[in-house]
Amino acid sequence: MRIEFYGHDAFKITFPKGLTVLTDPWRNDSIGQYPKWFLNDFPALRVDIVISTHAHFDHDAVERPNGLMVLERLVGQFKLGGIEITGFADEHQCDSSSADSQAKTCPPNNAIGFDNAIQIVETGGLRIAIWGDNRAMPDSSLDHYLKNVDVLILPVETVLTRAEVDAIVRKYNPKAVIPAHYFLNGLTTEISALEPDRWLGE
Repeated sequence: MRIEFYGHDAFKITFPKGLTVLTDPWRNDSIGQYPKWFLNDFPALRVDIVISTHAHFDHDAVERPNGLMVLERLVGQFKLGGIEITGFADEHQCDSSSADSQAKTCPPNNAIGFDNAIQIVETGGLRIAIWGDNRAMPDSSLDHYLKNVDVLILPVETVLTRAEVDAIVRKYNPKAVIPAHYFLNGLTTEISALEPDRWLGE
């Protein structure tokens, strides 16, 4: 299996039989609420399945890749060619300090845009979990599914603090952790306020 990083939270996973899954392709905000985060458009990759964890512009450019199947915020189970994708409904990391009453971000009264679906992609007993921008403490009913995954892709620095990432890693004990959702020279703009990935180095 091969995992390729396309920046931010976008990963192309190529499985041994050749099937490909792309996670969370990104775009700039099209309605102008947020400034330009990305210097380029997402590439028009040819993939079999495109998945998106939630409905934010930096995760949901599902129209950009050339995908045969799009699973946008999947909750439930999907199987194709020996690959099984399971989406688990939970909540986006919230900002309890938000003063904007029109955009509540914290459960149980959060806006639907602050729902998140953790995705687990599995084949041949190997499991990859894509966290998206999920809160640091998912509903306890998900613990059984997240424990001992082979690869856990987590948003570091900007969405989750280092302490939260460390607690998640201790709790779920993945074999490997891949950091995501951080500032990258040549891809993201400084105005995005994304932080560089210091967690991996430390």
